[in-house]
Amino acid sequence: MLGASDLEALDGISLVTDVGGKIIAVGATNWNSFAIENGAPELLDRSVIGRNLFEFVSGVDVQTQIKDVMSQLSVGTQRAWVMPFRCDAPACRRNMRQSMTPIFSAAICEGFLLQSIELDSSHRPPIDLFDFREVEKRAAESTNLPTVLMCSWCQRVKCEHITGDDWTEAEDYYAAGGRSRVRISHGICEGCAEIAMRSYKS
Repeated sequence: MLGASDLEALDGISLVTDVGGKIIAVGATNWNSFAIENGAPELLDRSVIGRNLFEFVSGVDVQTQIKDVMSQLSVGTQRAWVMPFRCDAPACRRNMRQSMTPIFSAAICEGFLLQSIELDSSHRPPIDLFDFREVEKRAAESTNLPTVLMCSWCQRVKCEHITGDDWTEAEDYYAAGGRSRVRISHGICEGCAEIAMRSYKS
């Protein structure tokens, strides 16, 4: 099984889980830098090792999809799963690529290597919808806020009374009259669900 020293040599943000999703090791240097840059010191390496990956994955649909990917990879017919995704901050748009690779020993899957690499980023005027701590705080203070569904992969949003059935960029959501006092529920848009199905590497 790969250890922390192996992960330090990899680009991007990397971690290893066992077959059940428990985090065994992370590439601490890049992991901690990313956590600090994004205002999440509570997610430094020492705070996540030993916890389950799915504690950090929001949305039942997203958890189910990742568990399905792990199940597919664990049988050894696929070499890896590679998925483009966005990891935005309020004032930054980030395009990234995530890969999941099974780790085998004697033909038995022992775990998974997950690696996220930033492809490009750009600054923009801050978008409150991506200040997840503040959104959660407001949602805790009020029980009757509308719900915005956000795709965990592309970070487009859908809100029935603002966008109808359309998934839109956050900027377009605001332009159509959307607001930041909402609850966010994470899901997967149809486009990303289709991409995910095609993202296996044999």
